[in-house]
Amino acid sequence: MTSSVNCRQTPTPAEHYGPLMAALADVAEQSFFACVDPCDAASFEERAAGVDNWLRVSVGFQGAFAGLFSCTLPEPLAAELFDSFLGQADESARNETLVFDLVGEFGNMICGTWLTRTAERRRFALHRPEVRRVPPPVVTTGAEGGQELLCLNDRPLAVGLVFVPWQG
Repeated sequence: MTSSVNCRQTPTPAEHYGPLMAALADVAEQSFFACVDPCDAASFEERAAGVDNWLRVSVGFQGAFAGLFSCTLPEPLAAELFDSFLGQADESARNETLVFDLVGEFGNMICGTWLTRTAERRRFALHRPEVRRVPPPVVTTGAEGGQELLCLNDRPLAVGLVFVPWQG
């Protein structure tokens, strides 16, 4: 006989987007002096129009549950976050490697904050953030889309969350 208390359930992204968005807002506000606002699909597409250069940070995690957190943002927003984080606006101090590192740390901070708050005393291992250039995101939302759309400093930002089924 198996107790339902001892059975692990694979969570759904829908039940975690609220806490994940709260973690993103806190990290953005406290570490990057940035403002996060909700964004519907039409507003996201309007803000994303004409932006060709996008970055995606992906952070895998394992513990009480496992999965992948991702955040897709335009490169101009990444540069803005870089400047805010360092408290400077000197473009000559910015290079691709440093911006990619900063975007990786941004993703790592969001994922770590969310898991710490959500899982409290359970341990998680975060994988090294991976940052890469990607095409503009295709706007899908809800359970089928697996992403949430936001505006960060009035620029579009898409957040994704995928869970891996627990096997044990």
